[in-house]
Amino acid sequence: MSIGKWSVDNPVLLNILMVAIIILGGFSITRLPREQFSEVPFFWVTILVPYPGASAADVEKSVTVPIENEMDGLTKIKQISSLTREGISYVQIEFDDGISKEQFARLYQEVQTRFNKVVLPEDILDPEIDDFSSSDFLPVIEVFLYGTGDKVELNKSALRLQELLLKVPEVEQVTLTGDRSRQFRIEVDQRRIEARGISLNEITRTIQNRVGSIPGGALKTPSREYLVRTFGEIDNIDELAQLIIRRNADGSIVRLGDMAACHDTLDPKAALVRYNGKQSISLQISKVVGGNSINVVDKAKEVVEQFRADLPEAYKISFFNDSTIRIRSSISVLVTNAISGFMLLVIILWLFLGVKNAFIAALGIPVAFSMTFIILELLGETLNSNSLFGLVLVLGLVVDHAIVIVENSHRLQATGLSKREAAIAATDEVVWPVFSATLTTIAAFLPLMILPGILGRFFRVIPLVVSVALVVSTIEAFTFLPLHFVEWGSLRSKQQSWFSLIEKWFSYIFKKLLRVKYYVVGGAFVLSIVVISLLGRVRQDLFSGEDYTYFFIDIELPVGTPRTKTNTFVNRFEEIILRTGALM
Repeated sequence: MSIGKWSVDNPVLLNILMVAIIILGGFSITRLPREQFSEVPFFWVTILVPYPGASAADVEKSVTVPIENEMDGLTKIKQISSLTREGISYVQIEFDDGISKEQFARLYQEVQTRFNKVVLPEDILDPEIDDFSSSDFLPVIEVFLYGTGDKVELNKSALRLQELLLKVPEVEQVTLTGDRSRQFRIEVDQRRIEARGISLNEITRTIQNRVGSIPGGALKTPSREYLVRTFGEIDNIDELAQLIIRRNADGSIVRLGDMAACHDTLDPKAALVRYNGKQSISLQISKVVGGNSINVVDKAKEVVEQFRADLPEAYKISFFNDSTIRIRSSISVLVTNAISGFMLLVIILWLFLGVKNAFIAALGIPVAFSMTFIILELLGETLNSNSLFGLVLVLGLVVDHAIVIVENSHRLQATGLSKREAAIAATDEVVWPVFSATLTTIAAFLPLMILPGILGRFFRVIPLVVSVALVVSTIEAFTFLPLHFVEWGSLRSKQQSWFSLIEKWFSYIFKKLLRVKYYVVGGAFVLSIVVISLLGRVRQDLFSGEDYTYFFIDIELPVGTPRTKTNTFVNRFEEIILRTGALM
């Protein structure tokens, strides 16, 4: 069957289909999530187990090693690494790069199952098991809550703001840095407990039983069965001081406050965070996979502004590291480049093909891009720097096939064929050459999709966009373009004088080169050797440097430097920078 004939015989169907594709593509581009870079899963699982008060050797022996031994039999493991410090164990499991997301999900569940089998000390705090992706170290925005007020109130305000931000749609987590968890510190008087014959273990057991969870069995009713469990919680320091440690035979009661001083304090080992020299707490907001960064940031800012209205005067809120600024800038630059490239492309086509023929060829760009946006939405991709780069990269390629078919149709029409006959014949003549050209171009980009490791997953969307756009543009050139040439195509009455001059010069130079063709081929070969030999001198840089509006200062002091001295040293740098007047 003739593709060209089918095209010109179905004008209503194809025109409606073209309009529908462009409209649906417009809807898709508005619904595509926008982010700086596409989500890159690392296929890592991290296990964090806090063990307060234990030395590094004890943590390694009782926590890290048992976890590593239990995880050792997992399939698809690339490596297991661990970091053990005083009071904490960190185990990281890396799986093979070639596994799918579904396989990783099953392996993640198996890690959780195996971890539950590990026998760990009773004194550990709640462990954390999490997977790892690029969004974990690329928050969409940071919110700094700072001021000169009470530290306890600052901590409470940060927790309230965290709860509000977690309710924002598409927010996955809000990580607090610099928050100091509330702690009750108990200072036992040794002489008093000895006088009463009470040991530290008895006090510890009593407190654990009071604040712990105790199973109470099952409660059966005619309709169902309930599991009973009691929970203990102490909210204030007075309640802790009134805790009964022992009831004597004579009826007297020994309370914790009789033998110890109880203090309501904050964790002294928490990270110290300051913003413009003032005590601060940072809230790092991360979005869900595939979430729209711009929508998340806009909604988060609305929540923060509402929270700011009720905030005490001693505290202020500032935004930092807003990723949407770079996202909007990148999208704006790439869209501007795409529009500029499109306009230049139309002008060049107009110069060589005429106004109507140029419009016919350029019409394939919105059709191809609209269909590409539709497919990207169906595949769950996002609109980011990589996908937009792929669109700009393929901008000039999507009209190559259209130019071939339009020019061939114009040539056959000039021989005396009607526009209908010329369009049909021109399309049928170049079907296989155009199809082969598409395959060769796609073959040049497809290897990027099968690159192993994190780099391959990062660049995967670029060849995907290029391949989809090329396939769609080829289909558009075979189906829509013959019809449009019949309806709108024109035959140029005469060749442009400037182009005739170019033809004369090209013919003159080409004839001269043909007379010395062996020297030309030899010179080209030598030039190729020289160019290849110079490749080693070219500086290699995967991502070129880019100016940012902020920079980091890393200060490293000798091992063993006290925390207070480090804080004082860093504070001196802050004062120097603040005195410059650059920070407001």
